[in-house]
Amino acid sequence: MGRETNLVNHRFAKVPVNQIACYAKNPRVIQNPEYERLKNSLRQNGIDMPLVVTREPGAEHYVLQAGGNTRLSIAQSLYDAGSEEFATIPCVVKDWTSEIDVLVSHLRENDMRGNLMFIERALGVMSFAKMISVEFNRSFSQRELCRRLFEFGYVLSQPVISAMEYAVNRLYGLLPTALEHGMGKRQVTAIRMLEHSAIKVWDQNNEEEAGEFADLFTDLCKSCDGSVFDLEELISKVAHEISVASEVDANTVRMLLESERRGSPMTLEVITPLETDTTRKSDEDYEPRPFDAGRAIQKLRSKLVESCIALADSFELRYCVAVIPEGRFGYFMCELPKHNSSVNQRAVWKLLATACDQGRASKRVLLKLLADESAYAQKLQDSRPRVLHANLSPIDLFDLGERLLQGMDDVAWSHTISLLTTYRELKRLATELSLNLWEDAE
Repeated sequence: MGRETNLVNHRFAKVPVNQIACYAKNPRVIQNPEYERLKNSLRQNGIDMPLVVTREPGAEHYVLQAGGNTRLSIAQSLYDAGSEEFATIPCVVKDWTSEIDVLVSHLRENDMRGNLMFIERALGVMSFAKMISVEFNRSFSQRELCRRLFEFGYVLSQPVISAMEYAVNRLYGLLPTALEHGMGKRQVTAIRMLEHSAIKVWDQNNEEEAGEFADLFTDLCKSCDGSVFDLEELISKVAHEISVASEVDANTVRMLLESERRGSPMTLEVITPLETDTTRKSDEDYEPRPFDAGRAIQKLRSKLVESCIALADSFELRYCVAVIPEGRFGYFMCELPKHNSSVNQRAVWKLLATACDQGRASKRVLLKLLADESAYAQKLQDSRPRVLHANLSPIDLFDLGERLLQGMDDVAWSHTISLLTTYRELKRLATELSLNLWEDAE
């Protein structure tokens, strides 16, 4: 089943808005968070980018071939409200190929915009799997799905497809709210590993009720569903249930779960306590180490860099970060995000730049640090750092906070808290020592 997109004919046309249908299997199942902003933009400026449509032979209506569902639904609502300018829509009309091609085109388009949640991508990929299974009258392994998707120009690894399958077939019925509010692959994978580990620990310590934990895990997941999912809450509930059933201390159960997750199972045994060494000095016998400001600043720098790199890696922004271990805040932003970066990526870039006070640095200092050919240096020639950063992503404080909360998994969120806490400590210490970390590092 090969693709021949270079042979697909297309033409430009004005198509009546009431003759175009949104794609029924559009991967996006939750309203676009940019809906109101896009609606205001379309109302003021009209549709400046043609929609891509196609029509199956014999069908009455055109269907969107690659993205544009939000823009189309807005245009239709504005037309229904009396805006005659939306009676027809500029379109690129392509010949029909197949419904599978349309589905993958929507996946690709939404991925390029970076605005699909994990569960939406997962539902799209599982729809693809169902379609090709029907077409070939057989099921496909996850590795075969990877190859088939690749043939359509959509690249996913087998572990990602495995997590998607678990999210759709196991978790979507248990944690729908959490998934629809941005639960990502890492959280899905963590829950899967927790379930796998918990079943093993339960069976090992409750032989008479072996095999019964899967149903209990289902109920525990449902009890944790919400717009903000707390993995720690689920782990605590799992540990408590196993502890009550097996009469093993809950903290010990947590250690058993963690050892199973690491792949090095532990067995319970009695450990004889060590005798107290009375020859050792007590804490009162030691002189406190004098405060070393330089050492304290360096430790905070190292901690700040660790959180920054972890966040940059999570949002594919590592190319924007340069590490300077012995100076300033330990890092600085050496490049602007790419022009096609998602709004969330730009928000995280802005967060990282804020946590190293880069907007407060002088143009002279920054231009000495930046590579001449970088987009950052070129834009800085005609702008001040503070103005450039303000214009980079017009996100207000409340919108930024909501995006970070919904767009981050638990791991990224913990790194964000660590980043901001460390930044605050470093700024406080610098103020006490009368240091300007950007100027004093000259």
